[in-house]
Amino acid sequence: MAHSENGLQIDLDQLREQMEQAELIVIGFPTFPERLLLDARSSPSEGPLVAVVAPVSSVQERYAWLGKHRSSFGMPDDFIFAMWPHSIALIRDHDVLEPMGARMAAVSNEADLAMSRAVARLEVLERRAIREAVLGGGAWETLWPEED
Repeated sequence: MAHSENGLQIDLDQLREQMEQAELIVIGFPTFPERLLLDARSSPSEGPLVAVVAPVSSVQERYAWLGKHRSSFGMPDDFIFAMWPHSIALIRDHDVLEPMGARMAAVSNEADLAMSRAVARLEVLERRAIREAVLGGGAWETLWPEED
């Protein structure tokens, strides 16, 4: 990542390269706590996983989560965590998830649908967080007091 007058800039080529190779990628977002978990590992009985998951406080906790939800795979050979500083729309507009999605779709007919559903869920979470930030609510306090 680099800084510019438009804020943080993501090296999309590097991110796509990671999407092409990594077994497990978790992406965090600045406006809401949930994470996008992409696990490309599969077996004849279990396909890849695309999920919107709760945040954890450490890598060890994420490994424990994986042990509970993906125990048949053991621990991944590699684990990448990335913060996405932009909108969810930009993920869609730049096809950021396409390399991982293509890998998953090659082994599972349900991968495209799972990816679409996850991105749609992220868009809902983002809209909700922005709305709460503007109106006050959740973790946000409004700057404008309610009028009597």
